[in-house]
Amino acid sequence: MSFGFMFVIVPIGLGLFALELYFLQKRGYKVTLDQTALNISLGFFDRFIGLYLTERSLVLVHEALNYAVLPEMPLNALTFVITFLAVDLIWYVFHVLGHRVSLMWGIHLVHHQSDEYNLSVNFALSPLGFMIRSFMYSFLVVIGFPLEYVVMSSYLNAFYQYYLHTEFINTIPMLDKFMVMPAHHKVHHASNEEYLDKNYGGVFIIWDKMFGTFAPLVAHPKYGLTTPLPHKDFINLQLFFFKKLLNNFRAFGWQKGFALLFKGPEFQTPEVTTVFNFTTKVRVWKLAIGILIYVISYRIMILTDSLPVLITVCLMNLAAIMIVNGIKTPKTEVRWRLFRRRVQSFYESVRIS
Repeated sequence: MSFGFMFVIVPIGLGLFALELYFLQKRGYKVTLDQTALNISLGFFDRFIGLYLTERSLVLVHEALNYAVLPEMPLNALTFVITFLAVDLIWYVFHVLGHRVSLMWGIHLVHHQSDEYNLSVNFALSPLGFMIRSFMYSFLVVIGFPLEYVVMSSYLNAFYQYYLHTEFINTIPMLDKFMVMPAHHKVHHASNEEYLDKNYGGVFIIWDKMFGTFAPLVAHPKYGLTTPLPHKDFINLQLFFFKKLLNNFRAFGWQKGFALLFKGPEFQTPEVTTVFNFTTKVRVWKLAIGILIYVISYRIMILTDSLPVLITVCLMNLAAIMIVNGIKTPKTEVRWRLFRRRVQSFYESVRIS
């Protein structure tokens, strides 16, 4: 299967963010290199793993046709509109579960860790979330929704949500009565107490108004999690909460540990665990090199039919993500300092001679 369209999406997304970044800095909005690099590295990892999961997900949805309990709906405009609404309703349900079930919050929290609000937040995703949504969308195929309409609606749903993560648009009059606007989504990303667990909609805000999860933007939003995380690397960020859930079994026993998997995150203990002893040190030149390596190797990865080449570019992808994120271990930090000292000593000896 060809995934050339993904190679187009990645640079377009980065390009739009770069344009937004220029205006954000001119207007004095908070944008830090560390947070931006973390968001981009999360997005790169999501697309790296998602290359496999996308194909698996499409196969999953296709296989759902074998278990269809109702005949397929006719292919017409009305069916597409109904399908688009149904997909967005499933997104709403998925989104609610992502916040109210700890097992899924461990996946979704990576999208909420940023205390800055810009288009780079779109990149901060977990590939497991994509797989779970695809599984949920497959139920639409089982009850008769056309496969091509379900797939098309899911991508349109994701594309629409891209612009919601911006400070430059608040709302569009009239449309804001029934569609999600950036103002609505700012509420969702805020950690203000009155905004918690509000505005889950993807395209349509009507679901939040129907099910009592709607809140208008009134107070200035404070972005990020209620408890800021010390982890600034894309690996610990995606694993630490699952380690916490595993620790619950040892601390509280199997019965309570199992129950805590399905309770809200507010029922979890407050400590933040660490899986790997990583630190990060982001540099602009590293970020630029890492992005360049990633885009080139990703392009090769989606086109190659050679296993050795595939393995090589996969390793290059992972290396590029770590370079973008500026990941270091204590050993690499010591080696890097030693290398810099040797280079400096060599430079000084040459200058003296």
